[in-house]
Amino acid sequence: MFLTFGNLGSNIESSITSNEYVQPIPNLATAATIVPNDVPRNVLTSRPEERFYWGDDIIPIELATEDNKKQIMCMAKNIFFEAATESTAGQLAVTQVVLNRVKSKYFPNTVCGVIEEAKRHANGLPKRDQCQFSWYCDGRGDEPRESRLWTHAQELAKHIFLYKDKYIDITDGATHYHAKYIDDPRWARADRRTATIDQHRFFRL
Repeated sequence: MFLTFGNLGSNIESSITSNEYVQPIPNLATAATIVPNDVPRNVLTSRPEERFYWGDDIIPIELATEDNKKQIMCMAKNIFFEAATESTAGQLAVTQVVLNRVKSKYFPNTVCGVIEEAKRHANGLPKRDQCQFSWYCDGRGDEPRESRLWTHAQELAKHIFLYKDKYIDITDGATHYHAKYIDDPRWARADRRTATIDQHRFFRL
């Protein structure tokens, strides 16, 4: 399987297609349509709005714990720093790599654990430019300024966290990716490439 998404032009209808049981992501630009797997009726609560809103008054049950909020924030930062200006498909793809690593025995088993994996100094701080995701230890600040793109990343992270087991993996199981504008790293074997989506090439290693 080899997929290519992105650069499809502004006249392409853009949405993440949802069925009646999955809340669509509002107002997000995308260059591809992603169809989620069927969601059984028994996942619905008696008050569906408890699954779909994020705020002080109504918080989805699945997102209510402090640890879940921490994992969502890690995911949102990774979306923002890795793919803030890409299509929804591109942002989903980089996030899917994180989720695929969470499922793998070769990587940490939480979203934050995967994103913050790094070689570290004795004091626990990550060594510069020796992280799995470059933004985490590139010497720059890791707190995004308030902006439309940052709000977008947070909303998408909440949605993905809620429905992470319902979407088709458009990376076909990728555990690695790199930007198209750099030379292929040594690990980036052509026979392991699964997709090219927006500005990234994806690989299953």
